[in-house]
Amino acid sequence: MAPARLLLAISATLWMLAAPQSAQSAELTVTFDWIGSEVSIITPGDAAYGLPFDISFSIDMSTLPPGDTFAFKTYLDTTDTVDASSATWEYTFISDEPAWNFTLTGALGDVTTPTTHDPSGYSMRLYDPINGEYTWLWSDYNDKVVWTLHDLVLLADTDVTLTLEYFMMLPDSFAAQVAPGPIPEPSTASLLCAGLCCLAIVRRRLLRSERTPY
Repeated sequence: MAPARLLLAISATLWMLAAPQSAQSAELTVTFDWIGSEVSIITPGDAAYGLPFDISFSIDMSTLPPGDTFAFKTYLDTTDTVDASSATWEYTFISDEPAWNFTLTGALGDVTTPTTHDPSGYSMRLYDPINGEYTWLWSDYNDKVVWTLHDLVLLADTDVTLTLEYFMMLPDSFAAQVAPGPIPEPSTASLLCAGLCCLAIVRRRLLRSERTPY
């Protein structure tokens, strides 16, 4: 390849490396239909073994017709490949009625989230911080409730199961998995540095070839 073309190719490569790359999503969302409402489980897309992560799930009534009311119990189970000893919880109620919006927090395993731990994993009974045993949602106000568990530590691939029980109906369960995300690509700065080194080497060789007598 001619020196000029080689330099042009390297310059184009460096420009591509320096150009902004689209960021990978840091969250993965799995959505289910539950008696007409929308249930979502949000897991990290960049989890790593031995590091803390958060997991959230929500129940959204905005998809239901006016006049519907839900009162349900909530359970959460995880396999024993996660460390929840330092985890905390966050409960957020979202509504079109401003007076009903609030967020509460606490430590996992307290009276709001009584937790059992055995060789199979963790089992949590999630009580509504306001209403106790049942969580109440109204479609007229597009009510939505979001539970988030913070500072769980991933020990290996972990399965998470959310179970909702609506009055006398059989419980419905929804599952998701937390696994390490893909190995991150080299940073733009590292790639740019490597490209500049390559360019310097090529330039040095070109200068040597120009000085070499025929």
